[in-house]
Amino acid sequence: MKNASRTICLLCFLLAAPAAKAVFAQTDQTLKVQTVEADSHNYVPLREVEMEVKDFTYPTLDDGKFNLRESVSGKKLTLVHYFAAWCHNSNFDVKTMTEIYDKYRDQGLLVIGVCEYSSRKELREFIERHKPTYPICIEGDDRKKNRTGTTHYAYRRQIDDQRNWGTPLNILIANGDIQKEGEVVAKRIRIAPGEVIKTELEEIIRQRLGLNR
Repeated sequence: MKNASRTICLLCFLLAAPAAKAVFAQTDQTLKVQTVEADSHNYVPLREVEMEVKDFTYPTLDDGKFNLRESVSGKKLTLVHYFAAWCHNSNFDVKTMTEIYDKYRDQGLLVIGVCEYSSRKELREFIERHKPTYPICIEGDDRKKNRTGTTHYAYRRQIDDQRNWGTPLNILIANGDIQKEGEVVAKRIRIAPGEVIKTELEEIIRQRLGLNR
């Protein structure tokens, strides 16, 4: 009887082992995929397009107001950087935004961060973690907000951006393309639906600011 029980136990162990191995393998694969996704970049070149960029006034974390038209006044170049605090590509792109802004702000470059689909708590943690030096305002107030109601979504539709949340999204506006008055701030821009390519962006900035002469 003991021998029979041992045989049954052995058979159960042998049958269960492959299933357990498969579960562990699947778990390992899932973790591997998640890690690759978290570490992956989404670099996109800037392209010139005809698109109307409209003026906006959005709140800031300190309950102030940030107006686009007022801010671009006197600037040679403005980079509007749409991002989500929880988006891993946005967490990559913020480093480039900060480095570029710090390097060229005195030559006439303005970077504006527009936070989308993030809570104020998430934005505060993002700022504490990365310490961006450029101004940041807020359009989307949480992840559940209807994405079709944002200017960010409207711009994405115009360039057929198929990403789920669509962050980051970078819009570069030259001073010569700024409309003097009205709701529309610019009608011609450069846009990148993803992380900017730093070398390309910096070359455009240097050309526009007359620093390559």
